[in-house]
Amino acid sequence: MSRTSALNLAWPHALTARGAAELRDLREHATVPLALRRRVGVASLAVGAGCTTVAVELARFLSSVRRDRVRFVSAQGGSPRPERGLDGTAVEALELSPAEWPADVDAWWRLHRASSDAHDLTVTDWGATPLERIRDLAEHSHVLCLVTPADRSSVQQALDVAAAIGAHTRVVLVAVDVQRVAGVATEMLVDNLPFPSVLLRHDRKLREGAGRGLDGVRMLRLGARVIDAAAGVAAPPVPTPVAPSVPGQAATPVPPSAADPAPPSAPAPPAQAPVFPPAPSRPAPTPDRSGRRP
Repeated sequence: MSRTSALNLAWPHALTARGAAELRDLREHATVPLALRRRVGVASLAVGAGCTTVAVELARFLSSVRRDRVRFVSAQGGSPRPERGLDGTAVEALELSPAEWPADVDAWWRLHRASSDAHDLTVTDWGATPLERIRDLAEHSHVLCLVTPADRSSVQQALDVAAAIGAHTRVVLVAVDVQRVAGVATEMLVDNLPFPSVLLRHDRKLREGAGRGLDGVRMLRLGARVIDAAAGVAAPPVPTPVAPSVPGQAATPVPPSAADPAPPSAPAPPAQAPVFPPAPSRPAPTPDRSGRRP
């Protein structure tokens, strides 16, 4: 997909003045230069959410509209080889052994060091990732795209996970309309999430290698949000999860004079049950030859 053809996918949207203005703004954001190399992880919390399709199309799209050298790493286990979707592009495709799944960040670094280091953007498809591994991916990535089905409960789960990791890693939520039934209510739900987010329409034909290219406007939105996050552009504040109140139990107001402030050393009680299960113990990462990870 050439740079021109990638943007031409969105031309019907430009028939209105508002649509044309949005396209210009999105294109500017999607093509803003990056000062440093960035790692973009793409992961989902459920099988069949379209994670690999999103990762491949994102790498393909960024390569077509930017001058950056883009690398794609398949780390999603034993699924069919996704790099076939990158044929005809300048994207370098690498693949972790299925034995390294799930989400083996150390294996990713070994593959990275054994290959060329001359890439500006690396998009990694982590596939459907166990919840206890999401922290590893968040710490590994400069930007983490959380892919979720576009139904309300799945979006809520992804939002809870994003709130738990978003203080340290920039998160972009990608809701995929797998069943192609999302309407105006879903559009409004995704547009009003407290994280950068985009709704994508699932295209089953992509599995057959036909008619490549997701909806041009939506891919522009996704690309713009990812590059904004990679460039450190300010995003809405991360929401703090709040524990649900017990039904039928009202809180009793306490006079200010009766409050007994805790000593500075006393830890604050948790706001809610932890989102993640306990993380497995992992060996300390090995620094590269320069003494630090890029």
